Amino acid sequence: MKPEYRKQIQKFIELGLTEREAKVYITLLSKKGFTTLELQNSVEIPRTKVYEVIKRMLARGICTERGLGKVKYYEAVEPKIAFQRVFDEYKDECEEELKKRKALKESVTSIFSPLFNENKDNQYSLDFVEVFNDKEQIQNKYLQALKDTKLSLLTFNKGPYVCDNSNRLKAQAREESKVIKRGAICKNIFEAGELQGQDWLLKYVRNQSKLGQQARVTASLPIKMVVFDEMKVLFPLLRTSGETNSISMIFIEHRELAVACKMLFNFIWENSKPVK
Repeated sequence: MKPEYRKQIQKFIELGLTEREAKVYITLLSKKGFTTLELQNSVEIPRTKVYEVIKRMLARGICTERGLGKVKYYEAVEPKIAFQRVFDEYKDECEEELKKRKALKESVTSIFSPLFNENKDNQYSLDFVEVFNDKEQIQNKYLQALKDTKLSLLTFNKGPYVCDNSNRLKAQAREESKVIKRGAICKNIFEAGELQGQDWLLKYVRNQSKLGQQARVTASLPIKMVVFDEMKVLFPLLRTSGETNSISMIFIEHRELAVACKMLFNFIWENSKPVK
């Protein structure tokens, strides 16, 4: 066997042949027909194993047998046909395996779904809580929540801010304007000191107010907070000392908590003043 052909054996194996089948097939391609003895000498496979390999290759349709008197000769099937047969065999095996796994999936699902449904209202579950420590993740979560908002968006707006670059600020402004266009109520309460110290923030507030967002100012806010549709709430987590520019947020989907936060928002809203 030529050295360059030996390099291709791994490809035959990946296709679905055994190493011995690959060696025998390549050898069969080198001339019209081989006896088992010739194959044994050419491929260096024990005679008993040559019979096993040939028998399997005949069954797979990648070689043929012809008799000349008492002597049997073996020939390679055309590669295009042989490899298609190997591929079809693999495809059939995969389909059969998929059927088995599908049946297993349905069996396991039927057994354990009732258990899940029985306990899905378990009050100890924390599936409704998500924590984000990366500004990009927080931004994406906020934007997705805005896209889902239909009725109201209530915000205690104070630093630190996620929208610390123009791209994030534009993305937030764009989605917030869409919330307003859908007819939702959008209210923002800011701390007076922050509006006075950050020109970009005051400009942002005035631009959004032109679109219909309502904005008020108060001396101090208890916490940074966003309430979406009386269903979801976004809070910051406490930062360790010295991490003034970092921000972690906790997103909670809990109706009772959201309603309580709305009551707090409305109380401070009534006691705040319009942004001038």
